[in-house]
Amino acid sequence: MDSLTSPQPKTDEDKTSTLKATEVSTNGDGNSAISFLKKLAKKMPFAMALDFYRRRFLDSPLFDSSIESMASLLEDWPRVLVIDNTNSCNAKCVWCPNPDLTNLGVMKMDVFRHIIDDYASRGGHIRFGTFGEPMLDKTLDQKIEYLRRFSSITGAEVLTNGYFLNGKIIPVLLEHSIGVEISLDELDKETFEDVKKMSYDVVRDNILEFLEANDRSPKPVPVNFRVKTLKTYEETVNHELYKRMSDHNCTIELTPIDDNIIANWAGKFDKDSFFDSYVKGSPSKTKFSYKQFNLTNTAPCVQLWKWLVIYWDASVVLCCVDMFSTTRLGNLKDKSIEEIWTGPAMTKMRQKMRDRERFDIPICKECDIHLSWHNLKEYYDKSGNILPKRRFIS
Repeated sequence: MDSLTSPQPKTDEDKTSTLKATEVSTNGDGNSAISFLKKLAKKMPFAMALDFYRRRFLDSPLFDSSIESMASLLEDWPRVLVIDNTNSCNAKCVWCPNPDLTNLGVMKMDVFRHIIDDYASRGGHIRFGTFGEPMLDKTLDQKIEYLRRFSSITGAEVLTNGYFLNGKIIPVLLEHSIGVEISLDELDKETFEDVKKMSYDVVRDNILEFLEANDRSPKPVPVNFRVKTLKTYEETVNHELYKRMSDHNCTIELTPIDDNIIANWAGKFDKDSFFDSYVKGSPSKTKFSYKQFNLTNTAPCVQLWKWLVIYWDASVVLCCVDMFSTTRLGNLKDKSIEEIWTGPAMTKMRQKMRDRERFDIPICKECDIHLSWHNLKEYYDKSGNILPKRRFIS
Protein backbone atom coordinates (compact mmCIF):
# COMPACT_ATOMS: atom_id res chain seq x y z
CA MET A 1 0.00 0.00 0.00
CA ASP A 2 1.38 3.40 -1.02
CA SER A 3 0.35 6.84 0.15
CA LEU A 4 -0.96 9.34 -2.39
CA THR A 5 2.46 10.86 -2.98
CA SER A 6 5.80 10.53 -1.26
CA PRO A 7 8.03 13.60 -0.97
CA GLN A 8 11.66 13.24 -1.94
CA PRO A 9 14.58 14.00 0.40
CA LYS A 10 15.49 17.69 0.43
CA THR A 11 18.52 19.04 -1.36
CA ASP A 12 20.54 21.99 -0.04
CA GLU A 13 18.80 24.17 -2.62
CA ASP A 14 15.40 23.05 -1.32
CA LYS A 15 16.33 23.95 2.24
CA THR A 16 17.33 27.50 1.32
CA SER A 17 13.82 28.13 0.01
CA THR A 18 11.97 26.38 2.82
CA LEU A 19 10.00 29.40 4.01
CA LYS A 20 8.48 29.87 0.57
CA ALA A 21 7.73 26.17 0.27
CA THR A 22 6.04 25.92 3.64
CA GLU A 23 3.69 28.76 2.83
CA VAL A 24 2.14 26.68 0.02
CA SER A 25 -1.00 24.80 0.96
CA THR A 26 -0.49 21.06 1.33
CA ASN A 27 -2.94 20.43 -1.48
CA GLY A 28 -1.67 23.15 -3.78
CA ASP A 29 0.41 22.69 -6.87
CA GLY A 30 3.61 23.73 -5.15
CA ASN A 31 3.92 26.99 -7.08
CA SER A 32 5.10 29.56 -4.53
CA ALA A 33 4.62 32.41 -7.03
CA ILE A 34 0.92 31.58 -7.38
CA SER A 35 0.62 31.27 -3.62
CA PHE A 36 2.21 34.70 -3.19
CA LEU A 37 -0.07 36.29 -5.78
CA LYS A 38 -3.15 34.83 -4.09
CA LYS A 39 -2.08 36.27 -0.74
CA LEU A 40 -1.39 39.63 -2.36
CA ALA A 41 -4.80 39.63 -4.02
CA LYS A 42 -6.54 38.95 -0.71
CA LYS A 43 -5.01 42.12 0.74
CA MET A 44 -6.29 44.34 -2.04
CA PRO A 45 -9.17 46.74 -1.38
CA PHE A 46 -12.57 45.16 -2.05
CA ALA A 47 -10.95 41.70 -2.27
CA MET A 48 -13.61 40.16 -0.03
CA ALA A 49 -16.44 41.67 -2.10
CA LEU A 50 -14.85 40.57 -5.37
CA ASP A 51 -14.40 37.04 -4.06
CA PHE A 52 -18.02 37.00 -2.90
CA TYR A 53 -19.31 37.86 -6.38
CA ARG A 54 -16.88 35.39 -7.98
CA ARG A 55 -18.18 32.56 -5.81
CA ARG A 56 -21.79 33.65 -6.21
CA PHE A 57 -21.35 33.53 -9.99
CA LEU A 58 -19.49 30.20 -10.15
CA ASP A 59 -21.80 28.53 -7.62
CA SER A 60 -24.94 29.58 -9.49
CA PRO A 61 -27.14 26.93 -11.19
CA LEU A 62 -25.69 28.11 -14.51
CA PHE A 63 -22.60 25.94 -13.96
CA ASP A 64 -24.19 22.87 -12.35
CA SER A 65 -24.07 20.98 -15.64
CA SER A 66 -20.28 21.32 -15.71
CA ILE A 67 -19.91 19.15 -12.58
CA GLU A 68 -22.92 16.84 -12.99
CA SER A 69 -21.07 14.11 -14.91
CA MET A 70 -18.28 13.92 -12.33
CA ALA A 71 -20.75 13.88 -9.45
CA SER A 72 -22.78 11.11 -11.09
CA LEU A 73 -19.61 9.09 -11.61
CA LEU A 74 -18.63 9.43 -7.95
CA GLU A 75 -22.05 8.21 -6.82
CA ASP A 76 -21.32 4.58 -7.64
CA TRP A 77 -18.66 4.12 -4.92
CA PRO A 78 -16.94 6.29 -2.27
CA ARG A 79 -13.36 6.99 -3.34
CA VAL A 80 -12.47 7.83 0.28
CA LEU A 81 -13.55 6.49 3.66
CA VAL A 82 -13.17 8.89 6.57
CA ILE A 83 -12.99 6.60 9.59
CA ASP A 84 -13.46 8.32 12.92
CA ASN A 85 -11.98 5.40 14.81
CA THR A 86 -12.56 7.31 18.05
CA ASN A 87 -14.34 10.57 18.79
CA SER A 88 -12.53 11.01 22.10
CA CYS A 89 -9.90 13.73 22.21
CA ASN A 90 -7.25 14.62 24.77
CA ALA A 91 -7.12 18.25 23.58
CA LYS A 92 -9.79 20.74 24.57
CA CYS A 93 -9.38 23.29 21.81
CA VAL A 94 -11.35 26.45 22.50
CA TRP A 95 -12.68 26.55 18.92
CA CYS A 96 -13.98 22.97 18.93
CA PRO A 97 -17.25 21.58 20.41
CA ASN A 98 -15.72 18.10 20.96
CA PRO A 99 -15.66 18.54 24.79
CA ASP A 100 -19.47 18.64 24.67
CA LEU A 101 -19.70 15.12 23.21
CA THR A 102 -21.23 12.47 25.46
CA ASN A 103 -21.49 9.43 23.18
CA LEU A 104 -17.78 8.58 23.24
CA GLY A 105 -16.15 5.37 22.08
CA VAL A 106 -13.52 3.54 20.03
CA MET A 107 -14.19 1.42 16.96
CA LYS A 108 -13.75 -2.25 17.80
CA MET A 109 -11.20 -4.19 15.79
CA ASP A 110 -13.70 -6.73 14.45
CA VAL A 111 -15.95 -3.89 13.25
CA PHE A 112 -13.00 -2.22 11.53
CA ARG A 113 -12.02 -5.47 9.79
CA HIS A 114 -15.59 -5.94 8.61
CA ILE A 115 -15.66 -2.43 7.11
CA ILE A 116 -12.28 -2.78 5.42
CA ASP A 117 -13.10 -6.24 4.05
CA ASP A 118 -16.16 -4.69 2.42
CA TYR A 119 -14.33 -1.61 1.16
CA ALA A 120 -11.46 -3.64 -0.29
CA SER A 121 -13.87 -5.29 -2.74
CA ARG A 122 -13.41 -2.17 -4.86
CA GLY A 123 -10.98 -0.15 -2.78
CA GLY A 124 -9.96 3.44 -2.40
CA HIS A 125 -8.33 5.73 0.14
CA ILE A 126 -8.58 5.72 3.95
CA ARG A 127 -8.41 8.75 6.23
CA PHE A 128 -8.28 8.24 10.00
CA GLY A 129 -9.73 10.94 12.22
CA THR A 130 -12.08 13.88 11.94
CA PHE A 131 -14.04 14.35 15.19
CA GLY A 132 -11.54 12.97 17.73
CA GLU A 133 -7.87 12.14 18.19
CA PRO A 134 -7.31 8.83 16.30
CA MET A 135 -4.11 8.01 18.20
CA LEU A 136 -6.09 7.62 21.42
CA ASP A 137 -7.18 4.33 19.86
CA LYS A 138 -4.77 1.75 21.30
CA THR A 139 -5.42 -0.54 18.33
CA LEU A 140 -4.63 2.06 15.66
CA ASP A 141 -1.36 0.30 14.83
CA GLN A 142 -3.25 -2.97 14.27
CA LYS A 143 -5.81 -1.20 12.10
CA ILE A 144 -3.07 0.32 9.97
CA GLU A 145 -1.31 -3.02 9.62
CA TYR A 146 -4.58 -4.66 8.56
CA LEU A 147 -4.83 -2.32 5.56
CA ARG A 148 -1.65 -3.85 4.16
CA ARG A 149 -3.54 -7.02 3.28
CA PHE A 150 -5.37 -5.25 0.48
CA SER A 151 -3.73 -3.91 -2.66
CA SER A 152 -7.00 -2.16 -3.50
CA ILE A 153 -6.46 0.23 -0.56
CA THR A 154 -4.52 2.81 -2.54
CA GLY A 155 -3.38 5.01 0.32
CA ALA A 156 -4.02 6.16 3.86
CA GLU A 157 -3.50 9.18 6.06
CA VAL A 158 -4.11 10.21 9.65
CA LEU A 159 -5.11 13.54 11.20
CA THR A 160 -3.61 14.04 14.66
CA ASN A 161 -2.85 16.72 17.24
CA GLY A 162 0.60 15.19 17.75
CA TYR A 163 0.35 14.37 21.44
CA PHE A 164 0.62 10.60 20.88
CA LEU A 165 2.89 10.82 17.83
CA ASN A 166 5.66 9.01 19.65
CA GLY A 167 8.24 6.25 19.22
CA LYS A 168 5.58 3.53 19.34
CA ILE A 169 3.47 4.70 16.42
CA ILE A 170 6.13 6.45 14.29
CA PRO A 171 7.67 3.21 12.89
CA VAL A 172 4.18 1.93 12.01
CA LEU A 173 3.34 5.11 10.10
CA LEU A 174 6.60 5.06 8.16
CA GLU A 175 6.58 1.33 7.43
CA HIS A 176 3.05 1.47 6.04
CA SER A 177 3.38 4.82 4.21
CA ILE A 178 0.71 6.64 6.20
CA GLY A 179 0.53 10.36 5.43
CA VAL A 180 0.35 12.54 8.54
CA GLU A 181 -1.52 15.81 8.99
CA ILE A 182 -0.90 17.54 12.31
CA SER A 183 -3.28 20.13 13.76
CA LEU A 184 -0.54 21.93 15.58
CA ASP A 185 -2.09 25.39 15.65
CA GLU A 186 -0.25 27.81 17.94
CA LEU A 187 3.56 27.61 18.15
CA ASP A 188 3.99 29.78 21.23
CA LYS A 189 3.94 27.60 24.36
CA GLU A 190 1.79 29.86 26.53
CA THR A 191 -0.80 30.45 23.81
CA PHE A 192 -0.76 26.79 22.73
CA GLU A 193 -1.51 25.52 26.23
CA ASP A 194 -4.12 28.21 26.77
CA VAL A 195 -6.16 27.38 23.63
CA LYS A 196 -5.55 23.61 23.38
CA LYS A 197 -5.33 22.62 27.03
CA MET A 198 -2.50 20.10 26.60
CA SER A 199 1.28 19.94 27.02
CA TYR A 200 3.23 21.96 24.47
CA ASP A 201 6.53 20.27 25.34
CA VAL A 202 5.20 16.77 24.63
CA VAL A 203 3.81 17.78 21.24
CA ARG A 204 6.92 19.76 20.29
CA ASP A 205 9.28 16.88 21.12
CA ASN A 206 7.05 14.37 19.33
CA ILE A 207 6.84 16.27 16.07
CA LEU A 208 10.58 16.94 15.93
CA GLU A 209 11.28 13.25 16.60
CA PHE A 210 8.82 12.29 13.89
CA LEU A 211 10.22 14.74 11.33
CA GLU A 212 13.75 13.51 11.94
CA ALA A 213 12.68 9.88 11.60
CA ASN A 214 10.77 10.70 8.41
CA ASP A 215 13.81 12.42 6.91
CA ARG A 216 15.90 9.31 7.65
CA SER A 217 13.33 6.99 6.13
CA PRO A 218 14.12 5.52 2.70
CA LYS A 219 10.52 6.30 1.77
CA PRO A 220 9.40 9.44 3.64
CA VAL A 221 5.69 10.04 4.00
CA PRO A 222 3.80 13.27 3.24
CA VAL A 223 3.60 15.53 6.31
CA ASN A 224 1.52 18.67 6.67
CA PHE A 225 1.06 21.01 9.61
CA ARG A 226 -2.11 23.03 10.08
CA VAL A 227 -1.25 26.17 12.01
CA LYS A 228 -4.18 28.35 13.05
CA THR A 229 -2.77 31.27 14.98
CA LEU A 230 -3.71 34.40 16.88
CA LYS A 231 -0.15 35.64 16.29
CA THR A 232 1.01 37.77 13.40
CA TYR A 233 2.60 36.22 10.33
CA GLU A 234 6.00 37.64 11.28
CA GLU A 235 5.77 36.32 14.84
CA THR A 236 4.91 32.85 13.57
CA VAL A 237 7.52 32.42 10.82
CA ASN A 238 10.24 33.74 13.11
CA HIS A 239 9.31 31.35 15.90
CA GLU A 240 12.00 28.80 16.78
CA LEU A 241 9.71 25.79 16.30
CA TYR A 242 8.48 27.03 12.91
CA LYS A 243 12.08 27.36 11.74
CA ARG A 244 12.96 23.88 12.99
CA MET A 245 9.93 22.36 11.29
CA SER A 246 10.84 24.17 8.09
CA ASP A 247 14.19 22.43 7.98
CA HIS A 248 12.42 19.11 7.49
CA ASN A 249 10.45 17.37 4.77
CA CYS A 250 7.00 18.85 5.32
CA THR A 251 4.54 21.57 4.37
CA ILE A 252 2.94 24.09 6.68
CA GLU A 253 -0.47 25.68 6.23
CA LEU A 254 -0.38 28.98 8.07
CA THR A 255 -3.72 30.71 8.56
CA PRO A 256 -4.64 33.59 10.88
CA ILE A 257 -7.62 33.02 13.13
CA ASP A 258 -10.58 35.01 11.87
CA ASP A 259 -14.24 34.39 11.12
CA ASN A 260 -13.33 32.78 7.78
CA ILE A 261 -11.26 30.12 9.58
CA ILE A 262 -13.22 29.33 12.75
CA ALA A 263 -16.30 27.24 11.96
CA ASN A 264 -19.62 27.12 13.79
CA TRP A 265 -19.87 23.33 13.42
CA ALA A 266 -23.40 23.52 12.02
CA GLY A 267 -24.53 25.77 14.83
CA LYS A 268 -23.02 23.66 17.62
CA PHE A 269 -20.25 26.15 18.41
CA ASP A 270 -20.71 29.68 19.75
CA LYS A 271 -18.33 31.71 17.59
CA ASP A 272 -19.38 35.02 19.15
CA SER A 273 -18.26 33.89 22.62
CA PHE A 274 -14.98 32.57 21.24
CA PHE A 275 -14.20 35.83 19.45
CA ASP A 276 -15.15 37.86 22.50
CA SER A 277 -12.80 35.83 24.71
CA TYR A 278 -9.82 35.27 22.41
CA VAL A 279 -9.93 37.63 19.44
CA LYS A 280 -11.36 40.62 21.32
CA GLY A 281 -14.02 41.33 18.77
CA SER A 282 -16.92 39.82 16.88
CA PRO A 283 -16.89 37.73 13.71
CA SER A 284 -17.73 39.69 10.58
CA LYS A 285 -21.42 39.77 9.72
CA THR A 286 -20.99 41.30 6.28
CA LYS A 287 -22.50 39.29 3.45
CA PHE A 288 -19.11 39.39 1.76
CA SER A 289 -17.39 37.22 4.39
CA TYR A 290 -16.71 33.64 3.35
CA LYS A 291 -18.56 32.10 6.28
CA GLN A 292 -21.56 34.38 5.91
CA PHE A 293 -21.84 33.45 2.24
CA ASN A 294 -21.74 29.77 3.20
CA LEU A 295 -24.82 30.32 5.33
CA THR A 296 -26.79 31.46 2.28
CA ASN A 297 -25.20 29.52 -0.59
CA THR A 298 -27.71 27.07 -2.08
CA ALA A 299 -25.17 25.24 -4.28
CA PRO A 300 -24.89 21.46 -3.66
CA CYS A 301 -22.29 20.65 -1.01
CA VAL A 302 -19.15 18.76 -1.96
CA GLN A 303 -19.42 16.47 1.09
CA LEU A 304 -22.04 14.09 -0.31
CA TRP A 305 -19.81 13.09 -3.21
CA LYS A 306 -16.32 13.61 -1.80
CA TRP A 307 -16.22 10.80 0.80
CA LEU A 308 -18.12 8.54 3.20
CA VAL A 309 -17.81 9.50 6.89
CA ILE A 310 -17.97 6.65 9.41
CA TYR A 311 -18.51 7.21 13.13
CA TRP A 312 -16.70 5.07 15.71
CA ASP A 313 -19.82 2.90 16.19
CA ALA A 314 -19.92 2.08 12.43
CA SER A 315 -22.82 4.41 11.75
CA VAL A 316 -22.49 6.51 8.60
CA VAL A 317 -23.11 10.20 9.17
CA LEU A 318 -23.89 12.79 6.53
CA CYS A 319 -20.58 14.62 6.51
CA CYS A 320 -17.42 15.60 8.40
CA VAL A 321 -19.33 18.42 10.12
CA ASP A 322 -21.72 16.01 11.84
CA MET A 323 -19.66 15.63 15.01
CA PHE A 324 -22.75 14.85 17.09
CA SER A 325 -23.99 12.22 14.59
CA THR A 326 -27.36 13.89 14.16
CA THR A 327 -27.94 12.67 10.58
CA ARG A 328 -27.32 8.94 10.34
CA LEU A 329 -27.67 7.20 6.98
CA GLY A 330 -27.25 3.62 8.17
CA ASN A 331 -24.82 1.37 10.01
CA LEU A 332 -22.07 -0.72 8.42
CA LYS A 333 -22.57 -3.51 10.91
CA ASP A 334 -25.72 -4.56 9.08
CA LYS A 335 -25.47 -2.76 5.72
CA SER A 336 -22.78 -2.71 3.07
CA ILE A 337 -20.90 0.39 1.98
CA GLU A 338 -22.56 0.21 -1.42
CA GLU A 339 -26.04 -0.09 0.11
CA ILE A 340 -25.55 3.11 2.07
CA TRP A 341 -23.58 5.10 -0.52
CA THR A 342 -26.10 4.36 -3.30
CA GLY A 343 -29.11 3.82 -1.04
CA PRO A 344 -32.34 5.82 -0.72
CA ALA A 345 -31.23 8.03 2.19
CA MET A 346 -28.07 9.29 0.48
CA THR A 347 -29.82 9.50 -2.89
CA LYS A 348 -32.57 11.65 -1.37
CA MET A 349 -30.01 13.98 0.23
CA ARG A 350 -28.11 14.36 -3.04
CA GLN A 351 -31.32 15.13 -4.92
CA LYS A 352 -32.17 17.84 -2.41
CA MET A 353 -28.73 19.28 -3.06
CA ARG A 354 -29.27 19.16 -6.83
CA ASP A 355 -32.63 20.87 -6.39
CA ARG A 356 -30.85 23.54 -4.33
CA GLU A 357 -32.88 22.65 -1.27
CA ARG A 358 -29.94 21.96 1.02
CA PHE A 359 -31.48 24.09 3.78
CA ASP A 360 -34.26 21.50 4.02
CA ILE A 361 -31.63 19.23 5.57
CA PRO A 362 -31.53 20.13 9.29
CA ILE A 363 -27.75 19.97 9.78
CA CYS A 364 -27.22 22.22 6.74
CA LYS A 365 -29.41 25.05 8.00
CA GLU A 366 -26.73 26.69 10.14
CA CYS A 367 -23.58 25.23 8.58
CA ASP A 368 -20.89 27.75 7.61
CA ILE A 369 -18.38 25.12 6.41
CA HIS A 370 -20.33 24.56 3.20
CA LEU A 371 -18.21 24.09 0.08
CA SER A 372 -19.82 23.90 -3.35
CA TRP A 373 -19.73 20.65 -5.35
CA HIS A 374 -17.75 22.48 -8.05
CA ASN A 375 -14.77 21.92 -5.76
CA LEU A 376 -14.90 18.19 -6.56
CA LYS A 377 -12.58 19.15 -9.43
CA GLU A 378 -9.98 20.02 -6.80
CA TYR A 379 -10.02 16.40 -5.60
CA TYR A 380 -10.86 14.12 -8.54
CA ASP A 381 -10.18 13.80 -12.24
CA LYS A 382 -12.81 13.04 -14.89
CA SER A 383 -12.38 9.30 -14.27
CA GLY A 384 -13.11 9.66 -10.57
CA ASN A 385 -9.51 9.14 -9.48
CA ILE A 386 -7.86 11.26 -6.80
CA LEU A 387 -5.74 13.90 -8.51
CA PRO A 388 -2.03 12.99 -8.47
CA LYS A 389 -1.09 16.44 -7.12
CA ARG A 390 -3.12 15.95 -3.95
CA ARG A 391 -0.91 15.07 -1.03
CA PHE A 392 -3.89 14.81 1.32
CA ILE A 393 -7.61 14.39 0.67
CA SER A 394 -8.62 16.80 3.48
